[in-house]
Amino acid sequence: MRSIIVWIFIGCLLVGCGDSRPEGATLVQSTKADPLNEKNVIVVLIDSMTKPVIEEGINKGSLPALTYLMERGSVHHDLVAPFPSMSVPIETTIITGTSPAEHQIPGLVWYDPKADTIINYGSTLVKSWKLGMNDTLMNSLIHLNTNHISPQVETIYERLNQKGYSTGAVNMLAYRGDQTHEIALPTYMKSLLHLTNKMETKGPDLLALGQAVQPKLIQGTNVNDSLYQRFGLNDSYSAEVVEKLIKGKQQPDFLMVFFPNYDKDAHQHGPVSIEYFANTDFHLQTILNAYDSWDKALEENIFVVMGDHGQDLLVDKKRDAAIELKPLLDPLIVAPLLDEPSSGDIVIANNHRSAYLHPTTEAVHYLDIANKLQFDSRIDHLAWLDGDELVIYQVGTEGVLQVRENGEWKDSYGQSWTINGNHKIADITLNENQTITFGNYPDIFHQLYGALNSHSSAMVVTARPGHVISSEGSPVHNGGGEHGGLHKNDTLTSIIIAGTDRQLEDHRMEALKRFFIDLLEEQS
Repeated sequence: MRSIIVWIFIGCLLVGCGDSRPEGATLVQSTKADPLNEKNVIVVLIDSMTKPVIEEGINKGSLPALTYLMERGSVHHDLVAPFPSMSVPIETTIITGTSPAEHQIPGLVWYDPKADTIINYGSTLVKSWKLGMNDTLMNSLIHLNTNHISPQVETIYERLNQKGYSTGAVNMLAYRGDQTHEIALPTYMKSLLHLTNKMETKGPDLLALGQAVQPKLIQGTNVNDSLYQRFGLNDSYSAEVVEKLIKGKQQPDFLMVFFPNYDKDAHQHGPVSIEYFANTDFHLQTILNAYDSWDKALEENIFVVMGDHGQDLLVDKKRDAAIELKPLLDPLIVAPLLDEPSSGDIVIANNHRSAYLHPTTEAVHYLDIANKLQFDSRIDHLAWLDGDELVIYQVGTEGVLQVRENGEWKDSYGQSWTINGNHKIADITLNENQTITFGNYPDIFHQLYGALNSHSSAMVVTARPGHVISSEGSPVHNGGGEHGGLHKNDTLTSIIIAGTDRQLEDHRMEALKRFFIDLLEEQS
């Protein structure tokens, strides 16, 4: 996901040291009631960390840091991500405590019909080139945190700032806060991409995003941010920045850190690749080693180590793995990426194991599209909103499922639903006590409502396990891992909480903002 930003940063190497770097942020003194006795909170978000890779790594003795934290804390392997299960909407859900319906970030790629443009936060180099490298860069570095995340929702950084806590984020893409940070890009790069001379973003007190934004303490130090180290968008840089903040007495009360490397490894080698995941644990050790001992680290901090989504293993052959939408939709015209989206009958916003389909004319109906796609058995669900009613089809399953919010059927998250039609479509069990038990699609109704209400005029298509939605410029990691879908393989991940007795009651990412705030406030 962050590979496109890396390519933009290559320009920094070509101009050497010709441009001066803006002075980075320095942490102000904590306003906690008793900063010496109250614990800080460190959240480490590991891309694509799941139960199978953790368990195999622990069995092989390859994960000493995770083993240490798990033995001294609580572990849950059923943390549910929002849909689509892509890092940008997931990170936004975590920091806002809301679903995409509220925070308005539909996916890694989405279509804005009002502006007639496809918003891309950096899915592939080909797609970013066709949609505009400058637009992709501005979306990722500027627009996401300044105007794409809804102003109607409050982030954890903004809330904690109001409460007097200091905050920080390292290599997170969603980080909106109250402080202004200048982005360091060379002058020639700004000119080449027609960018404004001064680029700023809003974030927490301390913000580190590779070479683009660095706290003052990091500037001029020896960190892993070279061309061959993805310009700081890597696990090693994330760990080293945290290490320097800790040792430099600049650690904020609340800190979120992103480890991106394993996602790339899982895409290439499969979801359970211990030799690569062990590297992630090594970088987690760097953070623990910044203290006098690991026990001292837990005395001073509450550690939350969590994944952001799952990974589904695709079949080996690319032809079998990839569901090509364009021939299935024929004779409808799919808008090419190099043209205006409204030039076609349908706009595809591809999120790998799922996609949004947007008809550009009233002559094309969702049911027409569904009738065309039902002949490919690799497709799983088709869903859209009819007013406030959620309509769900599943390829190969008879009938239709119609769902409304608020009804007689209650799920384990305290939500209630009115359900009509074939409930096998959602793989749910309707129990005698009017409760719902989810199967392969945890929180499916709320997830689909959140995605479809995040923007207008869309239907959703998802792929069955082992397969990926393929369209112009989209990746196909056949034989490797992929995510973005609705299945539990995509949406379930793990969370480890150490250094506190407080238990996580709601195992959905929407509950984490409130949980993290409670971890700080319960000590006051």
